[in-house]
Amino acid sequence: MTPAPHPFADLGGYDRAGIRYLWSDARASQDFAWPMDEAEALAAQAAPASLRSKLGLCIALYEIVVARLRDLHDDPYPALVVDSAWISLADRRYLEFDDRDRAEWLGPVRGPLWCAFTWLTPALHEADDSPAEWESSFVYLTRLAHHLLPDAAHAALRAWLNGCIDRIVTHHPEPVMRPTEDLFGRWKEWRRGPYVTAACFDLTQPYEPSLEHERLERLLRSVDVAANPLLKPAAALQAEGIPQPYQGLPPHDALKR
Repeated sequence: MTPAPHPFADLGGYDRAGIRYLWSDARASQDFAWPMDEAEALAAQAAPASLRSKLGLCIALYEIVVARLRDLHDDPYPALVVDSAWISLADRRYLEFDDRDRAEWLGPVRGPLWCAFTWLTPALHEADDSPAEWESSFVYLTRLAHHLLPDAAHAALRAWLNGCIDRIVTHHPEPVMRPTEDLFGRWKEWRRGPYVTAACFDLTQPYEPSLEHERLERLLRSVDVAANPLLKPAAALQAEGIPQPYQGLPPHDALKR
């Protein structure tokens, strides 16, 4: 069984038993009912938020997909993606690039999981230089989650999405930069915005953004790097310029240097 690490992924609870959705690996998103223009409109509402918080929303959507399917398979890989993705919000360099063989991820359970991490991964790695990657990930994962969920959970998904977008736009606006700042792209992590964790997307709890740095640093220190091949070893991260991998996390303001 693949666990759901965070309570928000269950959307308040629903029946996860069985498969009650149409799936064909050859049709990709053609059977999705949530209209593309509606999902794109949600992405537009989220646009003023920081990239880090928008990536966090994509990870949270991915986690909802994992939670929906967790009783229908026993592969640990989707949960490893969840764990490593949240860690990558400390610094994108923590994340190893990984690719899975499509032929091993077919059918009504493994097929949606493959699609989910295949749309999430490019956003985590490439959205800094290709902003369209996060929007593509968000739109696809929104429509995929809606497709997999039973009808009874659709209203909860919509309410959760709207609440999360309001929260990130309010508490995590995109950092303001002068046009001539960072011409050589040295402040990528600063430009992503202040730190964000899964706590941002739990709408059942009050949210205090000033605690996110401490939460993320605590998460870094608790991770079992050896158990997750999607996370880089500490030595490799030191070689890339992270002085205290999995131990320290500089304040967001210190990233602008």
